[in-house]
Amino acid sequence: MVRSLDTETPQVLIEARIVEANTQFVREVGIQWGGDMSFSETTGNPTGVPFPSSVVMTGGASDSSSQNPLSGTASPGHFAINMPAAVGAGSGGALGFIFGSAGGAARLNLRLSALENRGAVKIITAPKITTLDNQKAKISQGVSIPISVVSAAGVNTQFVEAKIELEVSPHITQEGSILLHIKVKKNEPDFSRTGARGDPTILKKEAETQVLVRDGDTTVIGGIYTRKTSDTISGIPVLSQIPVLGWFFRKSKKNDDRTELLIFITPRIVNRLKATVSQR
Repeated sequence: MVRSLDTETPQVLIEARIVEANTQFVREVGIQWGGDMSFSETTGNPTGVPFPSSVVMTGGASDSSSQNPLSGTASPGHFAINMPAAVGAGSGGALGFIFGSAGGAARLNLRLSALENRGAVKIITAPKITTLDNQKAKISQGVSIPISVVSAAGVNTQFVEAKIELEVSPHITQEGSILLHIKVKKNEPDFSRTGARGDPTILKKEAETQVLVRDGDTTVIGGIYTRKTSDTISGIPVLSQIPVLGWFFRKSKKNDDRTELLIFITPRIVNRLKATVSQR
């Protein structure tokens, strides 16, 4: 009787895997065109009337970036339609054309630009902890971020935790399965979105549940799937709606962002033989 009752308390190893998968897709197509035209005695083609004796037409949608001599067109570009895609070192590409008259009285600049960007990110976080049967255990890792709080007493600093945390309470049933009360957190700072005082926001991913799992099996306790798509068209009213020719008066941009979050849990009894846990 002593040999059968005086056994080790069962110990459980709980391993969690937090898998995050992010994919991004961006496609952007833009156009720039414009120029200048002059009717005057200087160019040899005056209007021939007292007023107006000279006429000059110039595109007015140019900006500071159009003054770049490396833009592929004349500088300044004198663009009338200025809706380019993102072009620069490591992003997008462009092709420029310059059309001019022999006397220099007329000039047309045309620049086509396009960008396509694809990306995929996969993050795996695997906290694990060992605890006794019916005993609560917790493991965490992260940082404490100082946040400035303004009140009547002045400016105070509070610390907000951004961490990975696994909190679990296991109970081994008579047949050898494991009843788990699980709480999983993965909070991280996002410095791309800050408050008025420059403090980062906290991205929270949390799951809390109770689940019955056999020894050594893996189960999914939670999952979140999000997809954000957008199709944006910027253009000149009326002209951008013309079939085929409308492409010369508009810019299109397409975004497709997907995020998937899955949380896996695997419990194992580490001293099954010494604890004599029966499994039917």
